[in-house]
Amino acid sequence: MTAPPAPTIAEQFPVRDIRFVNGRTAHRTRRPVDQRWYEDPLEAACGKTGWLARGYPNGTIRECPGCTRVMEADAASPSA
Repeated sequence: MTAPPAPTIAEQFPVRDIRFVNGRTAHRTRRPVDQRWYEDPLEAACGKTGWLARGYPNGTIRECPGCTRVMEADAASPSA
């Protein structure tokens, strides 16, 4: 019997464009346990953690370069 394939980074971090409190970048994050977005800290693909920011920020929000690199590296790696 073989083990199931390991989940990809994209499967582990499916939620895009999440901004943390006082953050200027949008991250790709894991779904919080029990969908408790309002009280659980969120974990991003780049390794950062933070709380979900609500409302509209002033200025532009750019995509997190760390999350982008992780996703690109995962897509480029050969699947086992």
